[in-house]
Amino acid sequence: MRIALIQSNPLVGDLQGNRQRLQQQCLQAAEAGAELALAPELALWGYPPRDLLLQPALRQQQDRQLDQLSGALPPGFGLLLGVVETSGQKLFNAMALVERGGWRLVARKRLLPSYDVFDEQRYFHSGDQPALLSWGGQRLGLTLCEDLWVEPKISGRNAPLCDPIAELQPLKPDLLINLSASPFGQGKAERRRQLAGAAQQRLGCPVLYVNQVGGNDELIFDGNSFVLDATGALQQQLPCGESALQIWDSQSPATPTPPEP
Repeated sequence: MRIALIQSNPLVGDLQGNRQRLQQQCLQAAEAGAELALAPELALWGYPPRDLLLQPALRQQQDRQLDQLSGALPPGFGLLLGVVETSGQKLFNAMALVERGGWRLVARKRLLPSYDVFDEQRYFHSGDQPALLSWGGQRLGLTLCEDLWVEPKISGRNAPLCDPIAELQPLKPDLLINLSASPFGQGKAERRRQLAGAAQQRLGCPVLYVNQVGGNDELIFDGNSFVLDATGALQQQLPCGESALQIWDSQSPATPTPPEP
């Protein structure tokens, strides 16, 4: 399977503009032969959207933008991206699969950071089930950002309330996908790779990690998206601090980056 990693730089709150840019990148990826594209956590909103999440009109606009995106994608192409799910009075930091003619929710974030610059428990409820998606003949384990930070010896944090990686083990995914909006910190890019490496060892499959890039207020997002192969080796690395698109081929990993349109 050929998978495009889209390291995007969204503008917080600009759902239409973020959708238009992401749509262009998806079409570029499809022209280069990708079957599936991965975009960051809350890709249409930008991170962190904070109290914008509390506006029902913006959440409805998100759904309209997803409808437009699904109408623009070519047949046979899919996009996984971070979205907001509204379920009754509850909000979830979630993931959607967008395909030609429709989209559906496929995962909910399990671990909600509420420390340092994060305040996700103010807005979201936690998911309570591991997420596995069958797509393109592959079993995809789906996680969002903090769901990967389950190794206290690496993260330097207390053990989490649940372990999304452990819960995926009996489901035997062929690939682990993590969509993130992880701000820059000294040594943080290396910690992310170490955490992904620990997940790779536990699951025995490649790990695809896609992170947001750019600056929002006092936060800087460094990108540094990457792919670890089935042995845990770093197979692809996207640049630090730049919007980028690269394609990873599970059969022939050294796929060149498609040219900018």
